[in-house]
Amino acid sequence: MKAARIYLIGFSGTGKSTVAQLVAAQLGWLAYDLDQIIAERRGMSITEIFAREGEASFRDYETAALHELDTERAAVIATGGGLPLRPENRSFMQATGWVICLEGRPELIHTRLQQQRDEPDAIRPLLETEDPLEKVRRLKAQRQPIYALADWTIHTDRLNPFQVAAEVVRAYGILEETQCG
Repeated sequence: MKAARIYLIGFSGTGKSTVAQLVAAQLGWLAYDLDQIIAERRGMSITEIFAREGEASFRDYETAALHELDTERAAVIATGGGLPLRPENRSFMQATGWVICLEGRPELIHTRLQQQRDEPDAIRPLLETEDPLEKVRRLKAQRQPIYALADWTIHTDRLNPFQVAAEVVRAYGILEETQCG
């Protein structure tokens, strides 16, 4: 039986960080945000890590942070949008919990990212381009086959974070039920 663990994957701007906190509160579990863990460990923002050390280094930090989490305690983990691209990360998540993808249309993701751009803790290296909407579309299309491997997908476009969290809890219950049955 898998551990009491939920991994939230999906493109940046789909609400993984917010929803992880809400789901963890509902279930009485821990909540982890891998981007936040990496930023704290490195002593700089994700945007700074991308700029100074590059995306490859960030992805290495992301993989290390994922594998270093305490797998004995029930937790909801908000992952970075690119974390499931590495097969070893997908295998680890599938072996230790349920993978739930938060999905959104590129146009809405772009709007959400633009709205969050000026927030102090905003992590938006994706917007550092001439045409951010086109970059969102392109990257999302590239990642979609990987996101499709999730155990469950929730479309977030018309839901608020509380509704998304309720759907995650519902999905977790169904997944646990079907595994035990």
